[in-house]
Amino acid sequence: MIRFVILVAAIAPPLLILGYGIAKARGTWKSEAMWNAFLAGAVGALAAVVCELALEYLSPDDQMGPIAKAILLAAIPEESVKFFVLVALAEKHVDVRRLQDLIVLALAVSMGFAAVENFSYVTSAGGWKMTAALRAVTAVPGHGIDGLAMGALLVASRLNGGKSLWSARYALLVPIVLHAAYDFPLFEMQKHADKIWFGAAWLAIIAASSIFVIMLCNRIIPRAVAADRAAGRDDSSIETTDRLIIGGIIGLIGGPLLAASVFYARGLEFATVAMVLSIFPVALGIDSIFAGLHRRGQRLSIRNANIDYAH
Repeated sequence: MIRFVILVAAIAPPLLILGYGIAKARGTWKSEAMWNAFLAGAVGALAAVVCELALEYLSPDDQMGPIAKAILLAAIPEESVKFFVLVALAEKHVDVRRLQDLIVLALAVSMGFAAVENFSYVTSAGGWKMTAALRAVTAVPGHGIDGLAMGALLVASRLNGGKSLWSARYALLVPIVLHAAYDFPLFEMQKHADKIWFGAAWLAIIAASSIFVIMLCNRIIPRAVAADRAAGRDDSSIETTDRLIIGGIIGLIGGPLLAASVFYARGLEFATVAMVLSIFPVALGIDSIFAGLHRRGQRLSIRNANIDYAH
């Protein structure tokens, strides 16, 4: 029974983040391409481990500074593997589908990657409950933010007519920067645990990354929707309204609760830190609720227009 609980603790957070992306981009859980992307991302996580071990062998960990570790041992190998899986494998399934699906596929690749990584951390950690809760509100949503950025920027490249790898370079470079920025303060804190400002910088990076990527998606998705409709590839579905609102409420409530559970054993003085650590799920939750309400307004407008036309 305990093994099943650990498995759920490792897999559930990536699936919840994936659900957010599916609802936001009007996707579907029934997409075979999406599940292929998820599984390919999971396999990619194993490939990234091999790359990281090779890089560590060539340049021992104790000879690298925190910046080099964040960029060379984490951001570049992991995001490069995700990018390769997305462009070389997953995108081929979208030739006759919607541009919006690219965002879902990018997130699916990232969440498949995160699921394997999360499983390895949760099963190897002594205090797996705390590890699972902490990663559910930090590392897993962090991978999700990187995946959303990669997908949105790849869509932007395709909207501008770019088909080459070079034209999609920002879909790789921006996630690398976001990933390295997330990891750098953590590596610094491992060496200098007494320097609180690294922790403050980490939390500021989480907040800035969330806002930047959400705004990026909110700008790119309407353009993708318009292009899909113009090409006759959009099924004009806005049925995910309730899922967005319900998912947003879960993020707003569940994020702080999970974060608080991490610090429960350490006393109430950590309550503020716990609330701040829930920035990722809270930001995604707020965006989900607003997107759901906006779509509900669209649906009502369409319904009222049809009624007026019938009269």
